[in-house]
Amino acid sequence: MKRILICLLLAAALAAPSLALASGGATASLRTTLTGRKAVPRGARHGRGSVTIRISGRRVCWTFGRLHGTDKPRAAFIRKGIPGEFGPGIVQLGRRYRASGCATTTIGNAQQLALSPRGYYVTVQTRRFPLGAVRGQLRKA
Repeated sequence: MKRILICLLLAAALAAPSLALASGGATASLRTTLTGRKAVPRGARHGRGSVTIRISGRRVCWTFGRLHGTDKPRAAFIRKGIPGEFGPGIVQLGRRYRASGCATTTIGNAQQLALSPRGYYVTVQTRRFPLGAVRGQLRKA
């Protein structure tokens, strides 16, 4: 009986964050440091920056900071992929690059980002580096 109760409590504890996120009541904060050396294929050698991502329901908001060492940014994405892997775009961070803003995604994408941020990365694209001048794997803030 004790084992069943413990299993039920554990299952409820694991389900609570995803249910709260789906209802739009909870938020998740993620961050990363961007470098050109992490980009796949290799990006801007001296490119650096940072980004903070806030997720609330389907809404994904971002703030880039100290982005330098690249040519003019054109677009930014959250992509699915582990370090060293190029992956598909999950969330386009605006129609064109902006240092801060908000976009929407599916509730499933938002939940996965919030629960497993290390499986996703942010990349900033430029004319010279259309696949990414800088990149950084996401982590919880």
